[in-house]
Amino acid sequence: MKKIIPIASLLLSSSAFAAEHNIGIGLSGSWEQSPYIGEKKQFSLLPLIDYDSQYLFMSGTSGGIHLWQNDNQQFDLAFEYQSFELKPSDNDDSRMKQLERRKATLLSGLAYSIITPYGQFSAEALVDTLNNSQSMSIDVEYAGYLQLSEQLALIPQIGATWYNHKHNRYYYGVSNNESMRSGFASYQPGSSITTYITLTSVYKFNQAWSAVFEYDYNLLSHEVKSSPIVNRTNISTLSAGLLYYF
Repeated sequence: MKKIIPIASLLLSSSAFAAEHNIGIGLSGSWEQSPYIGEKKQFSLLPLIDYDSQYLFMSGTSGGIHLWQNDNQQFDLAFEYQSFELKPSDNDDSRMKQLERRKATLLSGLAYSIITPYGQFSAEALVDTLNNSQSMSIDVEYAGYLQLSEQLALIPQIGATWYNHKHNRYYYGVSNNESMRSGFASYQPGSSITTYITLTSVYKFNQAWSAVFEYDYNLLSHEVKSSPIVNRTNISTLSAGLLYYF
């Protein structure tokens, strides 16, 4: 699932803007639906940093090191904080309170992107660095860039993410012990593919201030929807952020 304003750095695809600015700081808020039974929309408020240099980059909850790049391609060592988690003690459903906690984690891996006249194509392969879930994922994505006016740009995205069975069993599975305690049927899903679409708008107030709005829609896979602790078929996230560029 995509996180808070993950493509703010695409604002830098404008060469004129990139020439003037290379770091932005601000604040972002996100309203995200949870797939779990007994959980409502979750709101989070986080500081936002958008930075890109010859060697290092950071955007939202992602960052990394540029291993190689030229005018339209880059190959990176990427890091991403995956905030998705389950805290049974905070859940409204008594059965969910009997489950083990699912923790957030830090992902790392390799990412490649290329900018063409038709948009940006990218791919990344990430693994769970903290070994909380032993997750592994492979994501492929297309992003367009539409400059509607001097101040307003739209960035549509479409993509798909493959998750290994360990990721799905950690976040959506139900062990035999959990089944006995909670009454949920035991469930051990396999690997899956989640598809998503995202629409981001970037509004440039002036040379320093910009606002970013994002709507993200994830269509959950059959393996996730079939989990007894999940009661949704899709998840939507609405994010907004304000950035000041130096």
